[in-house]
Amino acid sequence: MNKILLLLFIAISFSFGSSAQVDSTIGIKAPGNVSRDYKELAHYLCDGLSNDREKANAIYNWITHNIKYDIKSFQKGDIKHPKIEKVLKTRTTMCEGYSVLFTEMCREAGLRAANVEGYAKDWIFDNGDKLYIPRHQWCAVMIDGQWELADPTWGAGGIYQSPTLRKILNKVTRKKITYAKRLRFRFKYNPKYFLEDPAEFKLKHLPADPYWQLADSVMPLVIFETGDSAVKNFNTKYCKTKKNDPELTRISELSEEQKDFEFADRAYAFNNKYPVILALKLTYRAASEVEKALTDSTVTDGRILVNDAVLSLKKSEEYIKEQKKSFPDQYSLLKKKNKTKNQLAKQDIRKIKTDDKRLIAESKKFVHAVKTKTDKLGKSVSKAQKKANGIYSEKIDEIETGKVQKRMSSPEIKALDDSIAARTTRINVLDAEVSVLSEKMSIVQAENRKRLDSLAINIDLADSMLVLQTRSRLGMNDNYDDEIILYSSKFNEYKFGKADSLQKHYLAFFDTIALMQENKQKMQLAQMELYKKNLRGMEQYKKWNNNNAELAGNYKESVKKYMECLNGFTADISGIIAYLKGHRKLFEYLGKVNKKEITLAGYMDKAENMRKILEERALAKKQELDMNENQKQQLAVKNIRKVVDNIAAQ
Repeated sequence: MNKILLLLFIAISFSFGSSAQVDSTIGIKAPGNVSRDYKELAHYLCDGLSNDREKANAIYNWITHNIKYDIKSFQKGDIKHPKIEKVLKTRTTMCEGYSVLFTEMCREAGLRAANVEGYAKDWIFDNGDKLYIPRHQWCAVMIDGQWELADPTWGAGGIYQSPTLRKILNKVTRKKITYAKRLRFRFKYNPKYFLEDPAEFKLKHLPADPYWQLADSVMPLVIFETGDSAVKNFNTKYCKTKKNDPELTRISELSEEQKDFEFADRAYAFNNKYPVILALKLTYRAASEVEKALTDSTVTDGRILVNDAVLSLKKSEEYIKEQKKSFPDQYSLLKKKNKTKNQLAKQDIRKIKTDDKRLIAESKKFVHAVKTKTDKLGKSVSKAQKKANGIYSEKIDEIETGKVQKRMSSPEIKALDDSIAARTTRINVLDAEVSVLSEKMSIVQAENRKRLDSLAINIDLADSMLVLQTRSRLGMNDNYDDEIILYSSKFNEYKFGKADSLQKHYLAFFDTIALMQENKQKMQLAQMELYKKNLRGMEQYKKWNNNNAELAGNYKESVKKYMECLNGFTADISGIIAYLKGHRKLFEYLGKVNKKEITLAGYMDKAENMRKILEERALAKKQELDMNENQKQQLAVKNIRKVVDNIAAQ
């Protein structure tokens, strides 16, 4: 039966976490005169090596450095059993060809090896997706009496495309990314898939025959379908690696037809969404029965076998049709999910853009407000300094008293004394209020500085998560993928859960501080005005009477206080202006951060549009290949049945 790899795994993780020691250079090259025959090639690569691991390693390395994935055949749906001679001649193949070449070369080098058919999670797989037909193939090889796993297809490289996202991804990742207008294969050697720990291997691969899980307990398919976390949990709680089962050695010695015949019932019991495997078994059985009826001289009544073959072929046709019935629902669900993923992504992206547009408008408002306040404060300083003109300590000495002085007990002098005293009391009250307000401002500013520090941390964290999410989406990941789920949830936590709230409160308290500063300025101006009136009152006092010995001292002290108040006012204004200018830069920076987020959201939007289209095409191609394969299977069984019916009719 044809093994079809519908989509080669894209965006392979290039971690080197394998428990096996891998030599990445051994066996990479071989002369052309030995590279056309797998037996000669196997001996060239392995004869000088001392142990099983090195031999398997050399074969893996040569294949993964020299055999390309056959994109044309994949796209055409031209799936045929690979011939090793053609694979070596064209240097192209699909997953079955990689597996068969590795297995046969290992056997020629004296190693036990087997092809393993199974399920693999490609780039459009999402946690919870149901798997029906195993579409990938890898290898098992015995190393020092222990069965190990290898996937030379994934070890060789991957498919790449997405030309329109090249410049975007280059900007985000800050490194050159290769793209093509058409699907192309790119060699990218990955030793991870050579003798990987079976528990890790099961994160992305699961054999159709559960024996090849290399574990003491069979992991159900539903666990594999659920996702990596479920697989890891199962591995930890319920199973241990088992690499030396004698039954596997027996299975590895069977022919491919015998192996398929034998494991069909196990494969169907493991996944009852795979009835076509039973059709394969029954077809093989029917062919064997007819052959026996025609060639085995010990058979007394061949008609019984032929009739049994007819029944087997009828049942085989039923299983093939049963498989076909699953296609509409299977692909309908996947297509609906693709639309849902797109809607969720658009919703997330729209939320980012909407929030950032609001914040940009807010930042612009504050930038404008800061400029207005700064200009106004500059004018306030100028006005205050002009009011100080004509105020100096010696002025009291320059004032001449009238020839006719008013008595100190006169109503006019007494009223003047009372006015000066009342203003002095008011000045002292204002002085206390200014001190209290200044202390409150210091506390609020300190609290706001803490908010700003926390805001900076969370903005940085949110920015990092958004960049990672953007890179992940440009890699065609979606809202159902673990990466996006992680990066999106963290971004939402840092931005919407913390940064936006901190920014809101910071700006609110910025306004509070600005209002407190404004009130303080009013108090300082009121103090200066009271001091000035007192000075004018004392000047009038001297004009009326020159007998108050404390008048000159009080006058000069008031001038000093006035100037101190003016200087304090001016210094405060300078501090406020610097504070506002600093915040103007802050608000401009916040606006730039929000603009960057909008840019990244735009990149994600483009990536999601492309992902949706590519997934639609991939699903359509998968469905087309499934239907074509099913049609070929039906036709093959039908043709065999015609022959058998003719034999039965004789």
